[in-house]
Amino acid sequence: MERYDLAVIGAGIFGLASAYHYVRRAGGKVVVLDALSGPGQGNTGRSVGGYRKGIFTSNLNRLLSESTVAFFEDLQRSGVDLGMHPIGYLILLDSEALESNSAAIEEFVRKGNARVMGADELGSMVPWMKLRFGDDEEAQLLGMRDVEAAVFSPSSGYLDVEKLVAHYYRDLLDKGVEFRFGTTVKRLRLSPVISIGHPREPLAWQAKRVGAIETDNGDVSAENVVVAAGAWVNQLLDPLGIDSHVKPKKRQVFSVEARGELAKFFDVDGFNGHRSMPMTFVPRGPYVAPRVRERALWLGYSDDVGRPWGIDFTPEESFYYDNIYPMVSKIFPVLKDVRPTSMWAGCYSINTIDENPIVFRSMNMVVATGGSGSGVMKCDAIGRAVTSLLLGEEEFVLYTGERVPVSWLGIRGRRAEPESFVF
Repeated sequence: MERYDLAVIGAGIFGLASAYHYVRRAGGKVVVLDALSGPGQGNTGRSVGGYRKGIFTSNLNRLLSESTVAFFEDLQRSGVDLGMHPIGYLILLDSEALESNSAAIEEFVRKGNARVMGADELGSMVPWMKLRFGDDEEAQLLGMRDVEAAVFSPSSGYLDVEKLVAHYYRDLLDKGVEFRFGTTVKRLRLSPVISIGHPREPLAWQAKRVGAIETDNGDVSAENVVVAAGAWVNQLLDPLGIDSHVKPKKRQVFSVEARGELAKFFDVDGFNGHRSMPMTFVPRGPYVAPRVRERALWLGYSDDVGRPWGIDFTPEESFYYDNIYPMVSKIFPVLKDVRPTSMWAGCYSINTIDENPIVFRSMNMVVATGGSGSGVMKCDAIGRAVTSLLLGEEEFVLYTGERVPVSWLGIRGRRAEPESFVF
């Protein structure tokens, strides 16, 4: 059985970032295991790649995202093309959403991360948007109310997730990290820290460690193990009696080509240098994400109650027509009669308590999970937190220099306010 200093289970964005920071600080013999054929092929590759700066209600989420996005921006400026497009986030607000989020919005504005746009200003900039619904019975049935204002975050946007994954992967290969793709981890086998030679070890009273990683391509042993398996984390932790505090839920994305009247999404002044509409979020509803290079619109909707927990990668075309289309075509009448040209589905790994990431240590294993749909924009910070835990440190240092107690991301000593701005 081959032995390593560190084995990382999962070549998604959390696993890659964890390996990236570990080899920089500790070196050693590192292997990354993944069941799929290449890096970032799971839920990371199904991500929209949105990033937002400063517009989180949780201070922990804000710290993680701002530092990670700053890292991305510096990489981009250094010549690493991550496909970053700061087209902005535009969060539409009806009267109820405006009132319930007023304190958070005031904080966003105070810190310079966003500004509030009134409906009249927004209507003058985008006259082909519909913000008032009057006696529209269909809109009333959909629970849609007049848009009273919007929060605009100009430094937010999206990046090309494949390019980010490729950067991590190339760097890790250069550092001598071994990748074993097409390798399914079947079980984490426990061993006693001190063996007494009993045939049924480890016994209940013995201190334990992950002694071996059983895969369909042979066993692997490592001094330390990182479990960054995303939606599959419970398949590895449940048999050990360890709770990840995370569940997977399907999310779907539908793409339409921006032809004809839809070209208006890329002919708007005042929001960004690309003359694009920002990523736009409908109150309690779907979002529309213009993709500048592809000249396409990506549409999605994070449905909750009624959507079962579980791993499911089958997109449902009916979901677009029944749930997304009725609402977005009210806000953007140019989307009337538009059909999706492609669609895909992935899973959010959702921390159901406060929607912040979870990083904790058990035995010689560190678990990094709970991206809740925003793992890409927090990955650099998570990789730093994982590495600090592996090295026995009580704090990790963000890219922007802030020091954060690792316990804030854990189970005991956790310090994370619930996140209410989840899209």
